Amino acid sequence: MESGTAPVIGVIGGVGPYAGLEFIRYIFNNTRAVKDQDHLNCMLVSCPSLIPDRTGYLLSGGENPAQGLFESAAMLCRAGARCAVVACNTAHSERIFGPFRARAAESLPDLQMVNMLETCALHIKEESPRCTRIGLLATKGTHQSRVYHEYLREDEGFTLLEPEQPGREKIHEAIYNERFGIKAHSHPVKPQARNHIIYEIYRLVDRGAQAVILGCTELPLAVSAGDFSVPVIDPGELTARRLIALTAPEKLREPRRD
Repeated sequence: MESGTAPVIGVIGGVGPYAGLEFIRYIFNNTRAVKDQDHLNCMLVSCPSLIPDRTGYLLSGGENPAQGLFESAAMLCRAGARCAVVACNTAHSERIFGPFRARAAESLPDLQMVNMLETCALHIKEESPRCTRIGLLATKGTHQSRVYHEYLREDEGFTLLEPEQPGREKIHEAIYNERFGIKAHSHPVKPQARNHIIYEIYRLVDRGAQAVILGCTELPLAVSAGDFSVPVIDPGELTARRLIALTAPEKLREPRRD
């Protein structure tokens, strides 16, 4: 296939910026390649100035980030992307993702948007069907919108364990605090942010979580799945693997076994 017609994977980043960069790294790490030309064509659009904070919108209102997500998707589509992801869990709240998805379907029919939360839920159901008590660490916006509950439902036998309010505040601080939060200090992550996250993972495990979802794309910047006694699930990496499978399934590496 000539380079001009090779498929392009698109990533809507800037939500936060380092999370989008990490998503591209996931694609590289999960691609079978021995030389530059074996890698897939990827494009990252990171325009945070276009996209208001998702949690801020869900908690306090204001401008819907859906418009900025659509403008970013349009850039990717014009550049040749045919499948793409929004590298943000909170953006998948129906109040944001719903209008974005509807406008993209109408105006960008050639662009397939892959849903990160749907991908995560399918992975749990297919690969870990005995895990029914699932811990969730996320932004306050994701918790309040209960978006993960739409994909891991009680009537399907799932129980989502979420931190109590003080724990949610700790995770919020780990992400947003200007002195030590991941958004302000992404590389390297500050020890205080990492310690908050580790503590809340152990709290969820103590309450019976059989697996824990890192339901904010900044959280995997701080902790690794192999650090814990239960599976720690990164929806971003799972979705990167799905994008490779959609684009060039023969290039998908075997999953890591932490």
